[in-house]
Amino acid sequence: MIDIALDPKTGDIALFERSAFLVTDIDQIAQNLAIRLRFFQGEWYLNILSGLPYFEYFFVKNPNQIQVESFLLDEIANTQGVQEITQFASNYDGQTRTFGVQFTAQTILGLIEIDQELP
Repeated sequence: MIDIALDPKTGDIALFERSAFLVTDIDQIAQNLAIRLRFFQGEWYLNILSGLPYFEYFFVKNPNQIQVESFLLDEIANTQGVQEITQFASNYDGQTRTFGVQFTAQTILGLIEIDQELP
């Protein structure tokens, strides 16, 4: 698996000396997971059902933690290259209304660990 490398902080194409470069193998799976966890449902006009329903379930006054975790687990498990989720934890900060997710997944190329704050 090969993809164009993205800057993990901005999501823009990562450049090195004015040239884009590629990510492969387990790094590509990790990048794909990060992209999928930031993808808002309805964001892509060709498939409005793709992505996570942030506005409906995450960005509400008292989000249902179990329902949110279900969406996250489903998105992770259905990512190409992921075989199983071995560890999962999420946290919600009520003050800043932000979610964080930490998980370990077995992929077709090895074990991967992700610790990401969600939009």
